[in-house]
Amino acid sequence: MLELTPLKYFLSAFETGSFSHAAKANGVSQPTISAAIQKLEGLIGGSLFHRHRRGLTATPLGDRLYAEVAGSVAQLSGVVHRLQPETRRDLRIYCHPDVLLTPFAVGINLLKRAHPELFLGFTPHVDEADLAFVCDGCAPEGHMFLPLSRDPYGVALNRQHPLAAGESVDLAELAAEARIHRPYCPHADRLPSETELPPLPPAQAVHDQQVLDLVAAGLGIAFVPMSHDGAHTDVVLRPLRNAPQVFRTLGISSRKTVFARDCAQFLIEVTQ
Repeated sequence: MLELTPLKYFLSAFETGSFSHAAKANGVSQPTISAAIQKLEGLIGGSLFHRHRRGLTATPLGDRLYAEVAGSVAQLSGVVHRLQPETRRDLRIYCHPDVLLTPFAVGINLLKRAHPELFLGFTPHVDEADLAFVCDGCAPEGHMFLPLSRDPYGVALNRQHPLAAGESVDLAELAAEARIHRPYCPHADRLPSETELPPLPPAQAVHDQQVLDLVAAGLGIAFVPMSHDGAHTDVVLRPLRNAPQVFRTLGISSRKTVFARDCAQFLIEVTQ
């Protein structure tokens, strides 16, 4: 018989690609996760994961098991909470315009699964947020910043752009290119010198998902974090040559409350 707890451990390992991240998400030790997965593999009669030095990838059997049980486990895991008196707790999240949610998606899912009483709501007002997905230097006043990853900048190009065929782009090759303006970002607009830029940008965006949409529409190029690569099917990112080396540190900031700090720490631990 398949038990709920090993299946929860399996889902966490599948979604995070790591036994250690799965252990942190479930508040248990890594050997506990490994033993539960091995028991599950013995019961099903095959390997669920390929083990690599850098983490895990699912086998075809693992993919099939995930498709079979993901919805059911989520339903069953929330039964106790749904039967209890209402104990909803709001977690207000702010996402800075130059941050995409993709790096945090798995962590948000695991946080909600671990704490079904949470109601996650996004707010456009940073001063109302318990958590903020931001870069260093952009954290709200009174927040504590937890770094997640260091991210270099590159150039976003329409997939059909001639320069997209190369592995990298020389900054000088972009001198005549129209550039989407990102007024909310303190980094990207200092990449080129003013003499190398067109006098007026063809468009101005209010957040980076919109930037990628405008690049995909062929309105111009944009200097964005390399972690945005793959976020839009019609946009490719390329590193820059002969350009200033500009980086950002992506992370999570939280209010200085136990509740907000614990949520931020959980997300950092299961995302790193």
